[in-house]
Amino acid sequence: MGQDKALLTHPNGGVWLTALVEQLCPLGLPIHVLTRHPSHGLLLKQQPLVTVIQEPPPWAGPLQALARVLPGLSADALLVLPVDMPCLRTAVLQQLIEAWRLRPDQVAVAHDGDRLQPLLAVIPTGAPFLPVLIEQLEAGRYRWLDWLSRVPHHPVELPAAVMVNANRPEDLAALSS
Repeated sequence: MGQDKALLTHPNGGVWLTALVEQLCPLGLPIHVLTRHPSHGLLLKQQPLVTVIQEPPPWAGPLQALARVLPGLSADALLVLPVDMPCLRTAVLQQLIEAWRLRPDQVAVAHDGDRLQPLLAVIPTGAPFLPVLIEQLEAGRYRWLDWLSRVPHHPVELPAAVMVNANRPEDLAALSS
């Protein structure tokens, strides 16, 4: 995209990061934003449910980022989502959480009807999830789908329209039209 996607102007007001936090707040869950950008912390400092965690280098992608927060949080599971899905809505996130609650011993991973969207998932803490994650990272393997294939998981079909992932300027233009 050539710029920080979290700070792109969102059509509903604010920027993608604040719009995403607004969709999360009604869930009443603590929100942890892992970022390498200090400006994100400044942007969210007035949000009482939000804790901003600065990710130290080296940055090796989202799977390593997950390893940095999965062991440090005492929860049954983490709802993990990317900032570059600007169409996500509270009801869809709640649907994913409810699907996980039916099978809390597995990762509930979003599926758009064509493929898994592994960065949108509810991930249980502890074994086997964390040990497999650490083992994979120590072997230098950073692919999220590789990790997911090694842990119990089930797909949760969600509306494809809300899982549009914007990674390029063309994707951004398509969202605007």
